[in-house]
Amino acid sequence: MKLARIIAGCVLLAVAICGLPSMPAPQADPALETPDEAMRTVTNDVARILRVASPVDRALWAQVWSKVAITASGDADSNVEVVFSDTRGLRAFQIIALNIAWRRLAGNAAGKYAGLGEACEKAFNDTLGKDVQAVTPAVRAKFVALANALAWCGINRG
Repeated sequence: MKLARIIAGCVLLAVAICGLPSMPAPQADPALETPDEAMRTVTNDVARILRVASPVDRALWAQVWSKVAITASGDADSNVEVVFSDTRGLRAFQIIALNIAWRRLAGNAAGKYAGLGEACEKAFNDTLGKDVQAVTPAVRAKFVALANALAWCGINRG
């Protein structure tokens, strides 16, 4: 018992002299620019729905969509194989990314935020249309802008 007190005293003395080890700071919100007025209008329903979401869910939403944007924009690099040849690929990618991160990893049940899926689908259709089209630099730029705007909604700035 006496040995335990001596050890505890030494540890407390070391902490008092040296301080606690520094811990890495948690990552802040992703650095996102405010979307333009047109993109804010397209994603307005998503922003409205996410205003009632928990801070954890909003942060996750923002992280997922910012990563979707980074992935899609990386496809423009001439040194990588093109992954998204048409808008079906973009649509499938966003669905898979959200299904894995939002539902499976975070445990958000379908319908937890009523209308969120429909609002995302509407934003996609309003931005890229319902018809299948080739992913050109202009289409890719629209999709990346949409993904960034959806991430921006998640950090409750919509």
